[in-house]
Amino acid sequence: MKEFAEKYMGKRQCLILIPFAVIYAIFMVWTKWDKLAVLNGGQGFLRVCLWAIISYVILLVLCVGITFLQDFISDWQIRRNKTSEHTDTATAEEKKVRQGKWYIYAIFFAVCFVCWLPYFLIYFPGWISNDSVWQLEQACGWVTGSNHHPYAHTMIIKVFFMLGYRIFGTYTGACAVYTVVQMLVMAGIYAFILFWLYRKGTSIIGIVLALLFYAILPMNGIYAICMGKDVFFSGALLLYAWMTSRLAIALVKKQEIKTSEVIWYFVFGVAVCLLRSNGIFVFLGTSCIMAILCLVHKNWKKLFVAMGAALLCYAVWQGPILNALEVEKGDTIEGLTMPTQHIINAYLNGGTVTDEEMELLNQVIPMDTVASYHNPYYFDIVKNYIREAGNQEVIAENKGKFFKIWLQIGLRSPKQYLEAEIKQTQGYFAKDTEDYQYIYEQYLMATNPFEMTTERKVFSYDFGLAVDAFLLKFQEVYNKVWSLGMNTWLMFFAFAYAAYRRKNVMLFVPYVMVLGSLLLATPVHAEFRYAYGIFVALPLLLCVSLGKEKEV
Repeated sequence: MKEFAEKYMGKRQCLILIPFAVIYAIFMVWTKWDKLAVLNGGQGFLRVCLWAIISYVILLVLCVGITFLQDFISDWQIRRNKTSEHTDTATAEEKKVRQGKWYIYAIFFAVCFVCWLPYFLIYFPGWISNDSVWQLEQACGWVTGSNHHPYAHTMIIKVFFMLGYRIFGTYTGACAVYTVVQMLVMAGIYAFILFWLYRKGTSIIGIVLALLFYAILPMNGIYAICMGKDVFFSGALLLYAWMTSRLAIALVKKQEIKTSEVIWYFVFGVAVCLLRSNGIFVFLGTSCIMAILCLVHKNWKKLFVAMGAALLCYAVWQGPILNALEVEKGDTIEGLTMPTQHIINAYLNGGTVTDEEMELLNQVIPMDTVASYHNPYYFDIVKNYIREAGNQEVIAENKGKFFKIWLQIGLRSPKQYLEAEIKQTQGYFAKDTEDYQYIYEQYLMATNPFEMTTERKVFSYDFGLAVDAFLLKFQEVYNKVWSLGMNTWLMFFAFAYAAYRRKNVMLFVPYVMVLGSLLLATPVHAEFRYAYGIFVALPLLLCVSLGKEKEV
C-alpha cells in the first residue's frame, strides 16, 4: 500500500491537482449563479470550498485510476511478449510501421478530404454567412475595407476568390475555388497532427478515434466549407500550439533549437495574431509563459527574436499597412463588451452609480431606455443600440475617464459586475446551458449581391434534403449530450492529467489563453464558432495527455 501511494499519490502529484480542482469548483458555482446570488460572502466561499474538495477527490481518483490501468496493461503486454516466440519480429514490425511513411500522411489527408466532399457537393459552392458576404464585398472593392473582421482573412478570401473568378468567370466558381483551397489546407493540417501523433507512438485506437473525429463529425465537414475566419484561425492555432510545445521540450531538455523551428514558430504566431481579433491576446499570453521558460533555462535569444518579430509584424500590419490600404478600424464599442455589460448591469440591478457618472454615461447611451435593449447573455443588441442611438466616440475621446468610472462603479458594485461577467460568458464554462446552441446556422448560403445560390452537384434533391435533416438532428442531439462548457472541462482534465504525469504542458497554454480571451471579451455567451479552436484541439490534447509517451 505504501508503494502504491508513493507511486500514484506522491506529494507533487497531489498538490498539482489543487488549482484544477479550484477551477472546476468555480465553474460549478458560477453555473448556478441564482443559488450563489442569495448567499452572503462567507456562504459563497464555503460553497466553493465544498465543490473544490469534491472536484479534487474526483480528479485524484481519475488520475490514479487511469495511470494504474495503463501500468497494468503495459505490464501485461511485457509479460505476454516475453512468452511469445515472435517478440523480435513483432517489435521490428512495429518500429517499421512507426517510421511514418509518406503514404500514412496521404491516407489521413484523403480520408478527411473525401469525408468532407459530400458537404461541398451538396452545398456547392460553400457556406457563405452574412459576415462572409461583407468580406467578399470588401475583397471585390465594392465597399470600404474594414478590420472589424480581420482584414488579413479578407485578403486571403480576395486572393483565392479572384483566382477562381479568373479561371471560371463566375462568382460561384470563384467561391468554389476558395472553398476547395480551405478544404485542402484544413485536411493538410489535421493530417499533419494525426501523422505526428502516429509517429510519436500514440495507440492505433487513439489515432483512429482522432481521425474519425476530424473526418466524420458533421461540424468539421461543414466548417471545412465555411468561409468564416474561425476555420483558418483554428488550424493556425493547432500548429502554433504544437510548435510551442516542441520548443518548450527543447528548452527543458537543453537541446539546440533549430532555426527552421524558430521560423515556423514565427509564422504560426503571426497567423494566430492576424486571423482573429483575440489572436493577439492568445499570442501575448502564451509568449509571456514562453519568455519565463526561456529565462529559467537560459536559452532565450532565438525565441525572443521570433516573438518580437511576430509582434512587430502584427504592429506594422495593424498600423502603417492598414492605414496605407485605407482600411477602417473596428469601432470602439466592439471591444468593450465586458465593461459595458458590467456598468449596465450595475445600473439596472441595484448597483451604485453617481449623478456625475450618469452624466458622462448618458453621453454614450440613453441610460433611461437601455433596460429595453439590455440582454445579459447577448451583447450585440446593446452594441447596435449604442451605434444607432448613442455616441461611442465619447468613449474614444475620454478613455481615461471611462476606465475610472468603470473601476469606481465596480468597487461599489462587485456583485453586479460578477453577475454580468458570469451571464455573458457562462456557455464557455458551464457543463450545460438552457439555451439552444447553433453549431451551424440553419442556412448555408446567406442572401448576397453576387447572386450566388446553393447548387447541388452529383447528389439528388431528396438526398440533399436528407442531409439537411441529418445535420439539424445531429445538432439537436449534440445540444442534449454535449456543450462548449464540456469542451472546456475536458481540456482542463487533459491539462490536469498531463501535469499529474509530469508531461510537458505548454501545449495547453494557448487554449487556456483562448478561453481567457473569451471570458474577457466575448459578445455572445455561447457561440460554437468562437470556441471552435478548442474543440478541434481535443484529439491532440487528449492523445498527448493520456498517451504513454513521457513527452510531446
